[in-house]
Amino acid sequence: MTRACWAAAQPKGGLDSVKPSALDTVVCDVGGVIIRFDTGVAQQIEARHDLDSGSLLAAALKSPPGRQAMAGEMTHEDWKQAMTGLVGESAIDEWLAYHGELDAEVVALLKKSRGAGARVVLLSNATARLHDDLAFHGLSDLADRVFCSAEMGLVKPNPRCFREAAQRAGFALERALYADDTASWVEAGVRLGMTGHLFSTAKALRDTLESTGLVS
Repeated sequence: MTRACWAAAQPKGGLDSVKPSALDTVVCDVGGVIIRFDTGVAQQIEARHDLDSGSLLAAALKSPPGRQAMAGEMTHEDWKQAMTGLVGESAIDEWLAYHGELDAEVVALLKKSRGAGARVVLLSNATARLHDDLAFHGLSDLADRVFCSAEMGLVKPNPRCFREAAQRAGFALERALYADDTASWVEAGVRLGMTGHLFSTAKALRDTLESTGLVS
């Protein structure tokens, strides 16, 4: 049976749920889990700058420069210059000034896990801006280690990304719970022996942390 804990709202046919024991590490994604980025903000910026709907996020995240920046193949400044050429300097400056919305319940759960003795590791596909987002929300000390794909030169779901984080942070993959809002990335972690949680809500995450003994 595959070791994974999926949110109850997930459809049947996914990975089976079991109650693994002796977990001592929580590995957590940032964007979409700890910090939510409202697409409505991007739409408002697009409207103010006469950009096509959806073009801002597509340029920032899905364009070749966006992918290169997240993989560490382009500096943040070079990425910003490339974005200026695609959507304009004012639009990208507005987007960079937006640091997302904090999910305080998730933060509280991670702090509780850490307070109970678990190691907390953040693993995010992001540009170097990740640290600015964490600092803006007062989360620079939330985790024992923070791994940003741009700094690692590795992006999820590459297995090397998970293995490198485990080696650097000193945890065993088979003793870690991995929470992410992207199913294919959770599956990649599970294939390496991690216990997976496909994030949907803070309540579902709390249930998984309690069932695995990472919080009480």
